[in-house]
Amino acid sequence: MATTPHSEQEIRKRVTRVFVVQAIAGLAVLLAITILRADETERIYVDLGNRGPLVVLVFFVFIAALGLLKFQLTRIIFVSMVISGCIAMFPILGPVISTWIAVLAAMAARTISSMGDRGVARAGRFELINTLRLSGTYGIPVAGASMLFVALGGNPPYVTANGAEATRIVLCGLVLILANNLLMEAVMVAYGYPRDKRLRISLIDASIYLITFPYVVLMTFSIPELGLAGFLALAFSALVINYVARRFADARYRTRNQLQRLVSLSNIGKTISLNFTTDELLETIYRECRKVVDVTLFSIALVDEATDELAFEIDYVNGEKRPKERIPIGEGLNSWVIRNGRILRLASNQEERAIGVTSVEDGLATESWLGVPMIARDRVVGVISIQSFVKNIFTEEDELLLTAIATQAAVALENANLYRDLEGLTYALEHRVQERTGELRETNLRLLAADRSKNQFLANMSHELRTPLNSIVGFADVLLEKTEGLLPEKRHGFMRNIRTAGKHLLTLINDILDLSKIEAGKMELHIEEFDVRHALDALERVMHTYAEQQGVKLEIEVEPDVPLLRLDESRLRQILFNLVSNAVKFSNRGGTVTIRVGRRGTAESRLRCDSLRIDVIDHGIGMEEAEQRKIFDEFYQTEDGRRSQRGGTGLGLSLTRNFVELHHGSIDVQSRPGEGSTFTVHLPLVHPAVDEPAGGPVVVAEPGRA
Repeated sequence: MATTPHSEQEIRKRVTRVFVVQAIAGLAVLLAITILRADETERIYVDLGNRGPLVVLVFFVFIAALGLLKFQLTRIIFVSMVISGCIAMFPILGPVISTWIAVLAAMAARTISSMGDRGVARAGRFELINTLRLSGTYGIPVAGASMLFVALGGNPPYVTANGAEATRIVLCGLVLILANNLLMEAVMVAYGYPRDKRLRISLIDASIYLITFPYVVLMTFSIPELGLAGFLALAFSALVINYVARRFADARYRTRNQLQRLVSLSNIGKTISLNFTTDELLETIYRECRKVVDVTLFSIALVDEATDELAFEIDYVNGEKRPKERIPIGEGLNSWVIRNGRILRLASNQEERAIGVTSVEDGLATESWLGVPMIARDRVVGVISIQSFVKNIFTEEDELLLTAIATQAAVALENANLYRDLEGLTYALEHRVQERTGELRETNLRLLAADRSKNQFLANMSHELRTPLNSIVGFADVLLEKTEGLLPEKRHGFMRNIRTAGKHLLTLINDILDLSKIEAGKMELHIEEFDVRHALDALERVMHTYAEQQGVKLEIEVEPDVPLLRLDESRLRQILFNLVSNAVKFSNRGGTVTIRVGRRGTAESRLRCDSLRIDVIDHGIGMEEAEQRKIFDEFYQTEDGRRSQRGGTGLGLSLTRNFVELHHGSIDVQSRPGEGSTFTVHLPLVHPAVDEPAGGPVVVAEPGRA
């Protein structure tokens, strides 16, 4: 992207000369007809009356929109319906107004469509001349056709819906199309298009306009026959049809292009899987990219870390392969991609200055540039870059394609290097693995011994601590009972605090002991037959006072078909106590906690057996979804619980989950912040380890599940 070669300079000069001639001629025609036909223009505008400004505005917007809705028919042919809009316009607005609208609308459409990603029109002398030459491309044909229309008897703005008028419009429309094609022929010759390509473009262009003639005549007749509202309806319909055709053509082109991209990626993947050499792989990448991307200039450079150089393993210019070369990693666009490890896409060479990058002199006047890093295992191993003489030609889809190709190629090249290194490390690795296996075996034995020591320590300490704590709690109860009314209320409160703290500590010790038993696989379940209603009655007696203190009402609902259970009754009571005490704790005053118990058959039970379902429902503070995933973890407390200092150790729900799972059941929670929570427990009616006919309690030792 540096100096301009002779051929490119000559093409640019020829095109610029044609553009200048057409711009001067068009502006001259505009000025001439504006001056010479001033009276006629004034008469047409007066005859249009109050609707004149609106008609002019509608035609301007309509033609500008047609210019913006240009769509791709083939890779080299684009369709724009501006000429059709001009044919519908000049019988109504006459030569001067029609010519000015055609030129200004075309220029506006080009300015908008040429805006870059930031919404700013690209500047430059060539761009300005290219825009001004539209005064000739559209101004001369429209002026000539509209003056011919008047010469043949047309009388703008008065149009009569009859065959003679339609013939006159069609004839003048043919002249307009022919004049426009002749002007575009000069541009195509300047660009160096071959004759067959120019002929094909002109024929397709003309045939599309011919197809629109019936609609164009109908639009012209709609103003005198249907009024401005009818014309607006037809204009809107034309824009919608053009928009749909554009979307269809774009979708068709993208679909075909995406299919080819997938085929190219597949072919590159096959080359990699067949273990071709590096040169064969890189040649395949070039061939497949050439089918879907502009590869006027294409290169793949690999990083040589030993010399800090870029080795250009493959380099094509206009289809001709250049010799391999090396350059130091430093200045240039490829080096920028290597250093930053990011994609670089430039719409034109002016953007180099905007990002502070200077390209390497290569003698080529390219505009668009796209480079993607080849990254393997977080390391940049090379860069694939493509260039074009056309501005803003590369898209995000091109980025995605080259990125996918670069990733495949980088991994393949890196794997080949790693495979060579791997062979040298295999023996040393095997020896090291044997050493580590022995070390891990010894470490595992030490961990098992430490775990046994921990469990024994917890059991011993729990026993040693519970004995004095039971005495403290017992004496606190006696003192509270004997000193009630004798001591001041403040000191009596101190005694209550001692009892409450002692009970809390005793509960914590019991919970830790239970957890240690579960972890050690020594938790015993005493299975016996009992009625869950008795367990619920006991729960209500225990929780009644606490619920009243919190201002919460307890409701218990038991379905009549709940049978006798064969589970560990004490653990079930502990499950119920933990869930209900939590529900009361996090309920608002005046709220209700509901315990629902029902039987579920095998078909509707998640345990796939006859089971008991228990729902504990509160309408309290609830919890976030993230907290629901942690609520059963040991020592976890919700954020609201910590902020409100509602107490608790964070072990209750963890123990509850373990007790449920020891019964081969399940527990889950559903909650919404501010709406409350529902804890649901599923338990089998009979523990799976129990034979149904057996009588009396059964002791079951379960493995740890913590």
